[in-house]
Amino acid sequence: MTAIAPPPSAQAHPLRRVTRSRDADEQAHNLSQWDQRYDQLTPGSFEGAVTELWLPRTQVFVETANRQLRQTCAAWPRSVWFGIPAARDGMMSLGGKPLSSRAVCIRDGGAEFDLLTAPDFNLFGVVVDRLAFADYLDRRNHQDLDRLLLQGDVLHLPPGRKETLIATLADILADADTPAAPASADALQLRIFGALAGMFEERDSAPAALSRSRLLHQQAVDKVRQYVLDHPEQPPTIPELCAHLHLSRRALQNCFEDVTGMPPLAYMRSLRLNAVRRALRYGDGLRPISRIAYDWGFTHMSQFARDYKRLFGELPSDSLRQG
Repeated sequence: MTAIAPPPSAQAHPLRRVTRSRDADEQAHNLSQWDQRYDQLTPGSFEGAVTELWLPRTQVFVETANRQLRQTCAAWPRSVWFGIPAARDGMMSLGGKPLSSRAVCIRDGGAEFDLLTAPDFNLFGVVVDRLAFADYLDRRNHQDLDRLLLQGDVLHLPPGRKETLIATLADILADADTPAAPASADALQLRIFGALAGMFEERDSAPAALSRSRLLHQQAVDKVRQYVLDHPEQPPTIPELCAHLHLSRRALQNCFEDVTGMPPLAYMRSLRLNAVRRALRYGDGLRPISRIAYDWGFTHMSQFARDYKRLFGELPSDSLRQG
């Protein structure tokens, strides 16, 4: 992850744009002022889109994609991110925590977090300037933002409240692009602040805490991921992982099925294939495909090509040409 710049300076009028992509990492780059890396986990050609709106002290966006992603993200500094996924119970997770259908995620800007998306997802996001939103809450609701954020990184809203919030954000995105009578940036921003403040007033009882077993499973998966990234040319075998983590084969399998829904070898192969794809699309273009594949532990080129096409819906040579 690299350092990210502060958001654009305030503008008098709303700034709305729509971008479409056919690559997961391209989509990650399309969300402006974020530092992100996406790994595609489910097979098939990727299609995604980002619609974002910039206001003086707020960024609103909706992100869609047709494949499950592991997103490593950080919003711009001195901000607060609110993530509103439209997904059923347990289809997405934040930092290993399964998200209910009534969950809203919260993270400080500049701090990295991991999001595991649903296979076909729709995610609304709002990033607000921390000082501006804190001032709004203090003046309008007599609430302290820091105190509210200490209550957890996931809000659990009452039935129907999340759907209302999503509809409000969709209306704001639409109103910002109405040619006949475009809304002012200040008016739209006040509507967003009001919608977010309403969440804190109507929050439901907290969902059950993350179980110790789920926490241990997430830690094991995180260690495996880091091990794979630290040893790209030597992908570990299952016995090596079991010895490294002091787990049995069955326990290792349970960790990955619980957290990722995938067997450990398939998950590690996806991480390595995504790393090769990034090198092909965003590298210098001078190194041969076989060399890049070998750097990530793929020694059988025909099998590598088949695995690559199965995951991304195209051959490595196609990705190289696109890059």
